[in-house]
Amino acid sequence: MREGIGSSVLYNLMIIFIFIVFTLLFSALTYYKAFRVNNMILYSIDKFEGYNSGAVNEINQNLSALGYTYNNDNSTCPDRNGAYLVEGTTDPYYYCVYYYPNDTGGYDTGMHNDDDEPLYYNYSVVTYIYVDLPFINKFKIPVHTKGERIYNFSDSREQEGVRR
Repeated sequence: MREGIGSSVLYNLMIIFIFIVFTLLFSALTYYKAFRVNNMILYSIDKFEGYNSGAVNEINQNLSALGYTYNNDNSTCPDRNGAYLVEGTTDPYYYCVYYYPNDTGGYDTGMHNDDDEPLYYNYSVVTYIYVDLPFINKFKIPVHTKGERIYNFSDSREQEGVRR
């Protein structure tokens, strides 16, 4: 009788251990996918030197190839301190792009061009990990990535669709 109870407890412990390992593996893979999407979006923005129509077309093409989730519930992007939200109302995918007009790390270094505009600007991207479990409703977890500083070559940094 004692061995029967011991083996069932051992089986339960093995099942719990396997469940925890697969949960951690699934979490790591979905976080990796969201981080890869962030890097792909930031690469397109760097390639086209800003969030413009060329970058949007490449981003949407790459997101469709990756199988990224559509914006089915018409969610809106939250505001972030110190950043301007770049609107993407026609985009079928749910990602948020933020524009930082003066990337000096929160303090003014005096680095400005002749028109008194900052020498560097920056973008950041927020994508979401979507989880849909049978007994729990759908929920999403934000993944935020800030890109490298971009040098301001132009005389004016007016970005398309920047809400101020």
